Amino acid sequence: MIKKDAQNNDDVIFEEEGTSAAFELKKMREKLKECQKQKEEYLSGWQRAKADLVNARNEEKKRSEEFKKYAEQSLIEDILPVVDGFEKAFKEESWQNVDKAWRNGIKYLHNQFISVLKEHNLEPIDAVGKKFNPEEHESFAEVPVNDEKDDGTVVEEIRKGYKIRGKVVRPAQVKVGKYQEK
Repeated sequence: MIKKDAQNNDDVIFEEEGTSAAFELKKMREKLKECQKQKEEYLSGWQRAKADLVNARNEEKKRSEEFKKYAEQSLIEDILPVVDGFEKAFKEESWQNVDKAWRNGIKYLHNQFISVLKEHNLEPIDAVGKKFNPEEHESFAEVPVNDEKDDGTVVEEIRKGYKIRGKVVRPAQVKVGKYQEK
């Protein structure tokens, strides 16, 4: 007959010490070790699967964010010629001949449009008066300048350039000063 020790539940005491009882105890301990080993394998497998799921979710989130950024940038690139059209119209002499109410309405729409683009992190590249930077500026022409400090400086902007989150979407087309001694 098998009894459990009241003080220590892990030990088993046999009233009758026989070879079959000792053998059964040995078998039970081996089976317990095997069950514990299986439990550890299942637990570590479950933990790996859970980590893989978390990693997969994080990767999917990154891909989704990258797709959103690309789609946003692509849309903005398609819209920039419309912004250019507004700005070109504002510079035309005939713009002053248009009824003032219409001009104000068109300027209001332009400002709304620019505001929405800014909300999507679009920012213009400052060009005039800055040193030519091939990452932000596209040289359209060189213009003679009289002052040596203006050499390599943007003197005129032909078309605005833009950035999104610090990344150039479209470089500014510019004229760059070229110093020529007299």
